[in-house]
Amino acid sequence: MAVHLTFKKYKKQLVEKMSKKVSGFLRVKNEGIFIERCIESCIDALDELIIVFNDCTDNSEDEINKMVAKYPHKIKSYKYPHHILSVFNIKEEFDVVRNLPEGDPALLSTYNNFALQKITSEYAVKIDADQVYFTEQLKSWCDFLRECKPQKRTFKVFLGSLFSIYISAYRLFSLKVGKVLPLLPSWLVRIFYPAYISYAKYLFSHDKACLALSGVNVLETEETGISMGHILNEFKAFHPFNGCGDTVIFKMDKIARFEKFIMPEYNPPYTKTYSIFEKFNAPCEKIMYIGFFWKHISMMRTTLLNQALSLHETDKEAFLPIDKFKKLSYSKIMNQSPDNVCPLFQRILYAFIYKANKRTLMDYLQKK
Repeated sequence: MAVHLTFKKYKKQLVEKMSKKVSGFLRVKNEGIFIERCIESCIDALDELIIVFNDCTDNSEDEINKMVAKYPHKIKSYKYPHHILSVFNIKEEFDVVRNLPEGDPALLSTYNNFALQKITSEYAVKIDADQVYFTEQLKSWCDFLRECKPQKRTFKVFLGSLFSIYISAYRLFSLKVGKVLPLLPSWLVRIFYPAYISYAKYLFSHDKACLALSGVNVLETEETGISMGHILNEFKAFHPFNGCGDTVIFKMDKIARFEKFIMPEYNPPYTKTYSIFEKFNAPCEKIMYIGFFWKHISMMRTTLLNQALSLHETDKEAFLPIDKFKKLSYSKIMNQSPDNVCPLFQRILYAFIYKANKRTLMDYLQKK
């Protein structure tokens, strides 16, 4: 409970003294193999990177210290002094933790709020260690934030607002009928998308929206293979895309905080373990989806790599080379992922994000 009270006490002070800069916050637990590559891909875009870590048994702390020494004016690191309870083998343990009050030091949400209270910039974005960022893409949006002023409602913004209404209606109707309905042709989506982005910037500049970032799941061998969500025995590879509103650029505010959250797809009957994660309580009325910002390399973890390689060896369609992947229609991409690997609401959302940003994504993935 003490951590929760500390968070509330300092949040008001932090908001009052914030500068118009952009902070990333990175949470670390046994991410040593990823840390340097992740930071090198995002540090040029950020003014500040807050790293919090706990319960590390690998070389994570050494890697953090190395990066702090390299970027002493940008990176600050803090050790979280509590053990976090998030994944459980026994339902009784899960039930105990799910009933803990918000702010309990054992919750993953409290750990995230610990990171938030260290931020000194006006804007912030969550950084994940197992993601390699498209530096130019991230930097262009961070540059927008640093110069952000209330924008005028132009015709392009108005057009973007109409397209946003269409996308919202498309998602709603698709959910009601229980399937991914046909979206506008890709060429037409690409025509309207710049207006949608102008509308996103307009809303953000008036503190009415957060900006959601997405990425692509890959396995790196001799070449980059995009994960298609295939299954081998009990191993489920990720579906191609990730980031469906859970990673956002936001303006720091007193209501910006994380709360505990239970995701059905990470609990029985879909998994053998029980999990309690975190959900961000965004300080905005609307979330706007602004494209792809990273490749997610979580399957390179030592705990997953051998299983992923076995799947790759057994199933040549499980991780597609970029040239082969980009030739597939969206429906063919999604048909390869079972529903319990990619839920319907994500399939519907990614239909829009992928069609609007396919060319940009492929350009970034093909860069050396």
